[in-house]
Amino acid sequence: MHGKVPDDLLRVSDLDPGTLAGLLELAGAMKQEPLGWERSLHGATIGCLFEKPSTRTRVSLATAAHRLGMSAIVLNRDEMQLGHGETIADTTRVLSSYLDAITVRTFAHSTVEQMAEAATVPVINALSNSHHPCQSLADLLALREHFGTLAGMRAAFIGDGRSNTCNSFLAACAASGMHLTIAAPRGYETDADILGEAQELMAQTGGSVSLTTEPIEAVRAAQAVYAEVWVPMDKRDEHAVRATLLADYRVDGALLAHAPREAVAMHCLPAHRGQEITSEVLDGPRSLVWRQAANRLPTAQAVLHTLITTARRRAT
Repeated sequence: MHGKVPDDLLRVSDLDPGTLAGLLELAGAMKQEPLGWERSLHGATIGCLFEKPSTRTRVSLATAAHRLGMSAIVLNRDEMQLGHGETIADTTRVLSSYLDAITVRTFAHSTVEQMAEAATVPVINALSNSHHPCQSLADLLALREHFGTLAGMRAAFIGDGRSNTCNSFLAACAASGMHLTIAAPRGYETDADILGEAQELMAQTGGSVSLTTEPIEAVRAAQAVYAEVWVPMDKRDEHAVRATLLADYRVDGALLAHAPREAVAMHCLPAHRGQEITSEVLDGPRSLVWRQAANRLPTAQAVLHTLITTARRRAT
């Protein structure tokens, strides 16, 4: 690694540009030789705490652990004392004495932060309402594989500019020196603090970020066009309002017609076909979606290997 490996991965911004680049290099190598590290963490164990439903995260983490020689234990809140009154800190202290890392898929980002503060092993945010760092690593690996480089690339994010996926993708673009345009309706603009943090880093990496309410304007120069679900799990009570406000932010063939010919379509999945993205695009030749999903595995493998081996080295 060319940068400083953090103790935990709670947000993409925990990774400096050198460390992020190193993780992508390692993930690429692990993708080429997936069983080349099967003895590297033999006997280690991760705990996977899920407070939200999961498909890609659950399977990719468990498989990544297996490919490193580790065991993965799935922990559901309702089956733990955490769901019956024990504090987050107390649960985390105990889990730290059994496990080599803790991954958490939860609602409030403060839950991940509290666990990281109490833990003596690495804590990895497998999704919170505010950030989705594991997804963004897979996104960057897919873009790098397709285009050969990240620095100077132009991307557009279409939809809710306050979402966890947008927040993390923005931070990933900032660390990679990419140019991002976020097209979101009024009231769904990216949080000012998250935007400012990204702009500060982009001043060093050569990237940039701009905001618009017009999807066509956002995609005109974009090499990658990112769609995301309109109604996330924690916002289901806002379904009617969101469906109305975001109706013009669908990634379909008509919108992609305004993008450069080489532009690819992205989505973090699960997709609601016909809403934020059409089947024509999702299954079409310009879709990078299935590579993004596949890359959740090697990037998870790289994150687990890097954080756990670094934690062990620091403990000696």
